[in-house]
Amino acid sequence: MVNGQLKKIGWISAIFVTLTIIFVCFYQVYQNVGTVHDYFSPKMTSFLTIDNETDEWSSIKFNGQDSVKFDSVFWDKTITNDGNSTGNVVIRVKDGKGDIVIDEFQVSPGHFKELSGLNKDKQYYFELKAAKGQFFINAT
Repeated sequence: MVNGQLKKIGWISAIFVTLTIIFVCFYQVYQNVGTVHDYFSPKMTSFLTIDNETDEWSSIKFNGQDSVKFDSVFWDKTITNDGNSTGNVVIRVKDGKGDIVIDEFQVSPGHFKELSGLNKDKQYYFELKAAKGQFFINAT
């Protein structure tokens, strides 16, 4: 009877240790392999410096690209104005035809806005109005 209980405890311990090793290995792959991390946690960043105060819309380029395509189920479809940005930004979203999909909205530094009206697998173009300063905008 005691021998049977020890075998059961041994099997449970072996399963637990094996699952822990597998979890740690997958987490390390997620953290350290760029393509895996980018697939499961997509993020595009734009750094903008605005030198002149103007009332015109400026195009936002994320990672050097003119548009963003939310092509994965892991996109949160949010725009974040990083806390290190100079001030508020006003952003609007256009589709490939140039039609406004999401009208202008304001995002304060350190805050985000959910873009619930955007579809998967479509190109979207972002435009910005802001006062003079430096801005860090993230699409996640």
